[in-house]
Amino acid sequence: MIFRSTIQIPKAKQTIAHPDSVLCMGSCFASNIAKKLVKNGFDACNPFGALYNPLSIANGIGYAVQGATIEQDELFLQDEKWHHIDFHSDFSHSDKETALQQINQAIVTAHEAWNRSRVLILTLGTAWCYTWKKTGKVAGNCHRLPSDHFIRHRLSLAEIVDALHTICNQAQDKQIIVTVSPIRHLKDGAHQNNLSKALLLLACEQIEKQLDNVSYFPSYEIMMDELRDYRFYADDMMHPSPLAVQYIWQRFADTYFDATTIQACQQYEKIDQMRQHKPNDTQSKAYKQLQEKIATMLQNWEKNYLRAKPD
Repeated sequence: MIFRSTIQIPKAKQTIAHPDSVLCMGSCFASNIAKKLVKNGFDACNPFGALYNPLSIANGIGYAVQGATIEQDELFLQDEKWHHIDFHSDFSHSDKETALQQINQAIVTAHEAWNRSRVLILTLGTAWCYTWKKTGKVAGNCHRLPSDHFIRHRLSLAEIVDALHTICNQAQDKQIIVTVSPIRHLKDGAHQNNLSKALLLLACEQIEKQLDNVSYFPSYEIMMDELRDYRFYADDMMHPSPLAVQYIWQRFADTYFDATTIQACQQYEKIDQMRQHKPNDTQSKAYKQLQEKIATMLQNWEKNYLRAKPD
């Protein structure tokens, strides 16, 4: 007997290997994928943290492409911290100069990652946006400013597709993977969340049909249909649990990795586990021998699996 449905995912036409640098942008799920890639030996990053709506993601890509830094007068003070409307609160700080440095360093990281990346993963979180009345710009993060400072609206399908085209037009040399975040935005209400996700799904379908270098990965469908039980959710009943993230990651690997890359991930995981060992005595002969063994294993791994990595 079969007690659950399984999402059928065709093997990707364009696979991902360790020589490929990966840039992840979008909602919290983009961060999860980036962390999993790094944990498995990839050059990957999500430089701006969580960006939820397509317009803010497109804006983040603009920073990555141009590498233009921001100025102090673009920051504002709220709840004793300095923020920027385009950037996540992870970059905010009580010291204005520190906040500015953190944001501009993130832009530098994103610009460098953009220039070397061959793969771009976009995770769309919601079609709902908050336009800051002060500037008329869609906020990447509202930073707990009063709600009457914003105009809340839901993007149309055309607006979402246009935002994706803006991104893809700048990334014609990259393999682009689009996905819809499995994280539910229940503060919008269950019905409005479903309408929002439906718009994102339709937009992903359109862009995949229109562009040859775009593929869709069904992380949202896996969560909704394969992992329906609440045991696969975190305590907030909205975010996927670590087990769910691991399962979706495995489906991602099965879709985009060939046998050699999967083998490389397995070997790198063993090396990483050895590096996590915490000795009682770092000066002991046994520990020094372990470090030498790890260094040799890592050198061999890089020789075998990063051989095609560009300078």
